[in-house]
Amino acid sequence: MAYTDGDSLLVRIRIAFGASIAADPATWTWTDVTAWWHVNDDVTIGWGRSSGAEQPETSTLGLTLKNHDGRFTAGHPLSPYWPHVRKWTPISYDINLGDGGGWRNRFSGYVRKWPLTLPGASPLMALAKIEAVGVLGRFARGNPPELSPLRRTITATRPVAYWPGEDGQLASQAGSATAGGSALAVTGTVEFKPVADYVSFTGNTTIYGTTALADLKAGGSLSAQVPAAATAATAGGPWTVHVAALVSAPTLAADMIVCEWTTAGGTYTRWQLRVTTTSRTQVVAYTPAGVATTLIDLGNASGVYASYAVSASVVAGTVTVTMYRGATTAGATFGGTLGGVTLVTVNPTATTSTGDMPAGHIAVWPTATVPIRRESYLDAYGVRVTEALRSWRDEAAVDRMVRVAAEAGVSLATTPPPAAHVDRMGPQKPATLTTLLAECEAVDGGLLHEAGFGLGYLTRSDRYNPPVALTIDAAAGQLGTPFEPVDDDQTLRNRWTVERVDGSSAVAADAESIDLQGEIEASATLNLATDAPVPHHAAWRLRLTTVQEPRYPALSLNVAAHRELAAAWCACRPGSRLQVVNPPPQNVPGVVDQLISGATETFRGRRSWQVTLNVVPTSPWMIGEVGGEQRVAADGSTLAADLAEGGTSLLLSSTVANGPWTENPADMPLDIRVGGERVTATSIERSLVDTFSRTSISGWGGVWGDITSGSTSAATVNGAEGLIAVSGVNVEHHIVTDLGARTQDVRAWIRVPVTPTGAPINAGLLLRYVDPLTYIWADAQVGTDSSITLRLIKRLSGVVTVLGSVATGLTHATTVPLAIRAEVNGGLLRARVWPSNSPDPGIWQATAIDSALPTGTRAGIVARLMTGNTNGTVTVRVDNVSVQQPQLVTLSARGVGGVQRAWPAGTEVDVWQPAIVAL
Repeated sequence: MAYTDGDSLLVRIRIAFGASIAADPATWTWTDVTAWWHVNDDVTIGWGRSSGAEQPETSTLGLTLKNHDGRFTAGHPLSPYWPHVRKWTPISYDINLGDGGGWRNRFSGYVRKWPLTLPGASPLMALAKIEAVGVLGRFARGNPPELSPLRRTITATRPVAYWPGEDGQLASQAGSATAGGSALAVTGTVEFKPVADYVSFTGNTTIYGTTALADLKAGGSLSAQVPAAATAATAGGPWTVHVAALVSAPTLAADMIVCEWTTAGGTYTRWQLRVTTTSRTQVVAYTPAGVATTLIDLGNASGVYASYAVSASVVAGTVTVTMYRGATTAGATFGGTLGGVTLVTVNPTATTSTGDMPAGHIAVWPTATVPIRRESYLDAYGVRVTEALRSWRDEAAVDRMVRVAAEAGVSLATTPPPAAHVDRMGPQKPATLTTLLAECEAVDGGLLHEAGFGLGYLTRSDRYNPPVALTIDAAAGQLGTPFEPVDDDQTLRNRWTVERVDGSSAVAADAESIDLQGEIEASATLNLATDAPVPHHAAWRLRLTTVQEPRYPALSLNVAAHRELAAAWCACRPGSRLQVVNPPPQNVPGVVDQLISGATETFRGRRSWQVTLNVVPTSPWMIGEVGGEQRVAADGSTLAADLAEGGTSLLLSSTVANGPWTENPADMPLDIRVGGERVTATSIERSLVDTFSRTSISGWGGVWGDITSGSTSAATVNGAEGLIAVSGVNVEHHIVTDLGARTQDVRAWIRVPVTPTGAPINAGLLLRYVDPLTYIWADAQVGTDSSITLRLIKRLSGVVTVLGSVATGLTHATTVPLAIRAEVNGGLLRARVWPSNSPDPGIWQATAIDSALPTGTRAGIVARLMTGNTNGTVTVRVDNVSVQQPQLVTLSARGVGGVQRAWPAGTEVDVWQPAIVAL
């Protein structure tokens, strides 16, 4: 039977006694100690981050082992594991659900404490209540130095001798970075300078990857014996000797020996790397008898701060020598042998320079090539990144995380983000590993966590739109207690200032939140490569910290009582998405949608299994994507009319900025938020479309119930058009319908079938119509010269005000209708006109802003013969009337989240899942 079928949980506890934690965990030998597990005590495992934590935290394990024979007592000579019961021994806790999924690791880490406990104050019962932490706990030990980029990179390659040259200004020697190594002795005048003094080596602002260097321009030199172990490691080859230096040939008083080293035996026993006053770089080797041979002679010395190195190796009696000068290489071969490196000296001839001549990072490796990058390179995205010598500038944040972790001997599992979501780092500063990882995480915005005995990183791009990994049905009793959502400001930050290290800054603020809740500021300093993304980072952080949802300090799950959730729970990791469906009715309606940031698991014996989860809202991470569920937010849309509790349709008004909602059937069904209620729309369409495919001899019929000016008999429908027979001069004919909203966007085709004589003819649209004395009029005035003027007019209690008049440049055609469109939204009124057989120009030709426009909800058609017109009766023809605002939304579902109520006009309306723009 499986655990999910009621069987006991299979548990495996293993300890890697005697393992080197610097070695690959795959090489460790494991001892199963499950038989010594004291099952009466809880096993407590914590992983991920605590609620509200911004930095990664180490995993923890607490369990009890039976220790009656002292086998788990550190240092006990009778322990079968002696002498390996000691601090920082690897331990693993695994479970097996019996479902074919095998062993599932719940903790991997290191024993931090081996306490001896005698519960009854009697030796008859002894326990070891051990405590263990994950790999992050390992790196939190002690007080590690803040290494410069170049020192960190070189140290990671394990040189057998290394002198960084980053000593303080009062130093009288250059200390060794290899344990037990001798310092470089100073001869002559050597000035140790902070790196800031060398920023402008070549007149630019390159930030070099070292904290200080030794300036040898006054003729100083540095020299030291390499450790005996280094000589042994390089005996017979291969070996590489390296120094980072700036040597400018025009400033030299004589040829400079950048570095000289001696070897114990070999064809040549003294080697020199030179830069001549004629800008040549040479490798010169001396026999034991002092005979010199120039093995390599390369022109055009660089004159910039660069890596200088010489490598040598032997294959079948042939020695291959390679010289490196920054990105340039040159080689030579000879028959012979190599000896091990014994002594290294920088500037042994005390050459002087009229310019700065810094040097440092002298290293010796037992390798046939230089094991560090010597030049900038193109990364996987085709972007050029500088090397350690120049602080890894423009390196992708995720790439830097992987690299610095590897330099510390830790694996970091991640997925490279797509190019569109890559953030690039500024120069790497001297810092500890944990600080560097935190810098990169802050820039990328992902989630750093432990993964086995290494690290894992969920990139920002992988946090977007995560799939649901775990569904907890509260109605089925799967949700444990406490369940205590709270609406507070613990995580609210509504004003962000983000600054780039040594760069610019930007501010993002949520004005509405500040107005309602007061200003709560936050700031961050990010090591970005450029200033350009700083405003975007400020806006993104604002988004993450202004979520208008309850906060869930913890969610609980009793896995033992709901074993059907066990496998899904075991698959969850930091960043996994969970949903609580059917929450208590007192909670905010809808699904509780959260991301897991951490958890505490408590096992008691082989059956009890309780989980407490630390979570953060999912919503800010649900970004817009092609084909996704999210839709563009309709900021400012409102109900154009009241929505009854049982209403199955609504009228929708939109802002000028956003315009009407989609009417494409392919976009349906569409979940919409009305106030706090979730509804489902099956269609969104124009609230009125009339093509007059009917007949009427008295009025237009259909929705056109109001002829408020002019005679009813003058309005007819012929099966294709609505007709208005205009006979009296200066008599307005008004035909209107109630749109139910003040936001109105109306279009119609109107044809005047004659050329006006004597005076113009007016025909157009009525908006916000109250009565024959109060309305808005947008018309096309056809002149006796066939010109067309677009006019905007308001009439309040009979007082007429012309708000705008534009000569369109169009010429009237008696057989071609004019398309006229007018919109009123708040105090904005605008209109345009064009021949109906031409495309809509999309440009508003006449615009007016007026805070005292009429407030009616009706709209319609107007026609009039101006005073002096002599055409007689003119039948104005109307077709293709459509109302684009308000829109009619047909609903197939109300109260989807469990709440259904009436909502008044003006209630905010938006898509249920507004699309968030990714950082």
